[in-house]
Amino acid sequence: MAPYFSSLGIPPATGPNVTSPTGYSSPTIRLPSGAYVADSINIASALEDLQPQPSLRLDSGYVERVQEAVLAAGKALTPIAIPRVAEMVLNPESEEYFRRTRRGRFGVELVDLARSEAAGEKAWEGAEGGLRELVKVLGEHAGGPFVLGEEPSYADFVLAGFWAFLKRLDKEGDLFGRVMGVDGAFGKHWEACQPWLERDDH
Repeated sequence: MAPYFSSLGIPPATGPNVTSPTGYSSPTIRLPSGAYVADSINIASALEDLQPQPSLRLDSGYVERVQEAVLAAGKALTPIAIPRVAEMVLNPESEEYFRRTRRGRFGVELVDLARSEAAGEKAWEGAEGGLRELVKVLGEHAGGPFVLGEEPSYADFVLAGFWAFLKRLDKEGDLFGRVMGVDGAFGKHWEACQPWLERDDH
């Protein structure tokens, strides 16, 4: 990623919110001013400055709650989901790199990770806390279906991205389908977010 972005003349990002050691991350956008902004939350903040209405409600307090819950559930489900990224999403060139780098990260081949005890019920037990927090978040504003009630906000897009990731890796309902079965609010939220998921080629 870093060599590609650098070849386009994009400078590495700096500052307290930059987590990538190279200063490059995806997504990255170019603003009308010519400045580049990387990382989703930084991009959302920049877009809010450019077009304040309708507001993304970045200051609602729910963005952080949703992100933490999604990260908790996603981390627990990693042994199930990550091997499927190589199998179901990537082209051959990217798959080789992904498998090699994840082997270094997890200490085992992805095929072995997928067959491990960590990819069984242990993963779902670990995900329960994060998923239950998402149930709570979606239930705090009566009427729904969004996090803040009837109007969507950035917190909804974080959550919709998580749903879309799980659906892309679903096999006969064993991942996305099982998560949707946790609570009816999940399915309602997924359906409500469909207008923002129609364009999925970027």
